[in-house]
Amino acid sequence: MKYNVNELSVNQKLGQLLWVGFDGYELTKELKDLISEYKIGNIILFTRNIKDIKQLYNLNKEIHEYIIEKTGIMPFISIDQEGGMVTRIMDGATFCPGNMTLATGDASNARRVGVIMGEELRSLGINYNLAPDVDVNNNPNNPVIGVRSYSDNPDVVAKFGLNFIEGLQSTGVIATAKHFPGHGDTNTDSHKALGSINHPLSRLEEVELVPFKKVSGSVKSIMTGHILFPALEPDGVPATLSHKIVTGILREKIGYQGIITSDCMEMKAIDDHYTTERGCVMGLQAGLDLVMVSHTYEKQVKAIKLIHEAYDKHELSSADIDSKVERILKVKEESYDLMDKYFYQKSFEEAKDIIDDEKHKAFAQDIVDKSLTLVKGENIKLGRKTLVIAAEPFATTIAEDKLSSRSIGDAIKMKGLKLDFERIQVSIDDDRIKELVDKAKGYEQVLVCTYNANMFTNQATLVNELEKLDNDLFVLSTRSPYDIFRFRQIKNYLCLYEYSPNSVVTIVKYLEGEVRPTGKLPVNLARQIGVGASIYVGLDDYPLDKNLEYLETLKKCEVDYVFISCHMKEANSRFYQELVAVCDKASELGIKVSLDINKYLLDDGFILPKAYALRLDYGFSVDDIVKVYNEGKYVVELNASTISVSSLLKLKELGVDLSKVRISHNFYPKKYTALSCQNMINKNKAFHDLGMSVMAYIPSSNMKRMPMYEGLPSLEDHRFMNLYAILDTIKHLGIDEVFFGDSYASVDELKLAKSFNYDEAVIPIVVKSNLSVEEMELLRRVHINRPDENEYFVRSSVRSKNDILPMNTEDRKKFSVTIDNVKFLRYQGEVGIMKRDLEKDERVNVVGMALINDLVIESFRPGQKFRFVIVGEID
Repeated sequence: MKYNVNELSVNQKLGQLLWVGFDGYELTKELKDLISEYKIGNIILFTRNIKDIKQLYNLNKEIHEYIIEKTGIMPFISIDQEGGMVTRIMDGATFCPGNMTLATGDASNARRVGVIMGEELRSLGINYNLAPDVDVNNNPNNPVIGVRSYSDNPDVVAKFGLNFIEGLQSTGVIATAKHFPGHGDTNTDSHKALGSINHPLSRLEEVELVPFKKVSGSVKSIMTGHILFPALEPDGVPATLSHKIVTGILREKIGYQGIITSDCMEMKAIDDHYTTERGCVMGLQAGLDLVMVSHTYEKQVKAIKLIHEAYDKHELSSADIDSKVERILKVKEESYDLMDKYFYQKSFEEAKDIIDDEKHKAFAQDIVDKSLTLVKGENIKLGRKTLVIAAEPFATTIAEDKLSSRSIGDAIKMKGLKLDFERIQVSIDDDRIKELVDKAKGYEQVLVCTYNANMFTNQATLVNELEKLDNDLFVLSTRSPYDIFRFRQIKNYLCLYEYSPNSVVTIVKYLEGEVRPTGKLPVNLARQIGVGASIYVGLDDYPLDKNLEYLETLKKCEVDYVFISCHMKEANSRFYQELVAVCDKASELGIKVSLDINKYLLDDGFILPKAYALRLDYGFSVDDIVKVYNEGKYVVELNASTISVSSLLKLKELGVDLSKVRISHNFYPKKYTALSCQNMINKNKAFHDLGMSVMAYIPSSNMKRMPMYEGLPSLEDHRFMNLYAILDTIKHLGIDEVFFGDSYASVDELKLAKSFNYDEAVIPIVVKSNLSVEEMELLRRVHINRPDENEYFVRSSVRSKNDILPMNTEDRKKFSVTIDNVKFLRYQGEVGIMKRDLEKDERVNVVGMALINDLVIESFRPGQKFRFVIVGEID
């Protein structure tokens, strides 16, 4: 089939530039009107259009025939059939695994799934799949991408994405890489709001853009995302509407030659800021070839009329329109022959044979079975008295004789497994938690299947309460592997990456012992702790020009959150003017500002400058806090030293979602006034039990704030500790985010905090100046704490074969680092860290001192790896 753009009318050309959606299982009058009057040439389908595969086949036959009759051109019929959690054809067709599930195995599986999906879609008349998602999901709090991404590694995303694309397109179905330039590192859902990714260009080049560049030579379609990228588009225009991004980067810099399509223009990220209709015109002007209006007939009519108006006014040039239409027609020509062979000339019975292929379904099930991943600990034991508790987001109340394919409980019942089951809601309430904990006491082992417990935090509360019992606890996340962030202390953790009919089958097989975990983890679940900084305004030590320069430094170090106090008695008369300037600059750089205020400031008419969060310090009542929260203008942050647990419980009763409220410890300029380790641990446990994350302040060694100049820590032990040691204690304290209390932290400090591996034990030490080469080599090795620990010292399993001569044999003080010398014979070269004072031993060299506290030394686990970082010398 050949098309000639020069033979098309303006109506035919402009009609090729839109996707439209509709409601119902049949071709509606409104849709027919759009096609006949405006020559709309492309349709998007949703679950609302699919009753069963026979109805879908017949609907698509009618759409194809009607559009060809009215426009003379084969339509694109598209669908979001990503697999896993984004699957529109739920029944009949193969329920294909999602991206993160695929990434637990071999990339060839992605290619085979692409072929299976393409063959089945093609047989139903769908020739354009809005998949795969090639976003790099490196933000655990991303509410819209998550497991739709293959991985947090851009090379892995590119590899699996390319395999899927090649498999899908081999069937004649167009693939779509989305959401350019990358939707992975945002905590905003563009269906609901306009989000921003504030990374510098260098970071975008290394992460977000990598998959799009690698698939650009193969994929026939790329979809843009409704996200702000200040580094790419400084004018504050979302990527979908940005000429700099769509044309300048994707079309010209990357050299992409295929179709560029928008996501739905009815999403609030566009509709709330530009309107859907105006957004369509702006998108076409920016370089899009296709714009999508998925839902509302009135918006569809207005959009096409506005496009015609822009064309008539030469706001859209005829040459530009022709080039867009030519790209669309070229891809339609390329897919026509296979559509003709496998859809136009086939009956439903022939299509059904393809869709009913049991080999397809068995392959999909096998991938999900093999994706089960044991992240840590052991597998559940067979034959023990077992309670299974599972969140079932898709299960409904159903009759005894009709089992839900997405119900773990129904599947257990159907299999007749000898274990007990309790179904929970994803937003489980406190009474139900207490009921389940009481019931769990009567079992040898408990398996909890969570669903997005990282966001529905009461599931995590349930897990944390169950963990206190004497029985064995196992947690299996059925969607987000990041659930582990809410209960890191548990011993046994497994992952599946989608809540689908296939994964329900996999869970039952696991409980039967038929399936064992073989999947490899596609994302990094190392402890991730946020890093922020402080800026002090109106103090002579921190002039405005230096503060603005520091903001630039923070941006370069990828620190995007700052704390500013608005009620310092030491502030000078320039305070407010400088505050506004700093907040404006932060906003320009995409840095979030938390303003520390007290109630009396607001009562006195203090005008708030641009800010992201308000830290409500002293003077705010519970009702005041609820009022600020309900207004929704700012994220609410609470001071841990001025709010009680009882007040937090009251806030919860009044409808405040505590998981969305920030809580931060105070900082303490005066020496010996900050918190103790145990005090902080107790407080943080109470906050975590309420589903809250916790921030604390750490000091910088670079420039300590007046008037005390003794640092601004939340924990007293941190006041004069080395930064390595400070950071190493964080994971033991239950802290989720650290801010440098002192301004200005050095670039080296900022980079260390951002890159620190909290799952590794790093011990900063100062060493004797006269150590031998052999001793220095030993100290630089990775050590392993012996499993047979004792109360006197940490013992490393690593030893040296080289002679260690006696030197520095002196009294061993607590935290001394020691190496056994040749006089200790078989123990020569054994490295230790003293847990208590011991006498001098001629067989033991004291080689240095560990700069740690009791919390670190007491937290050493048998078999734990650790390494030293040498930060100085002593005599």
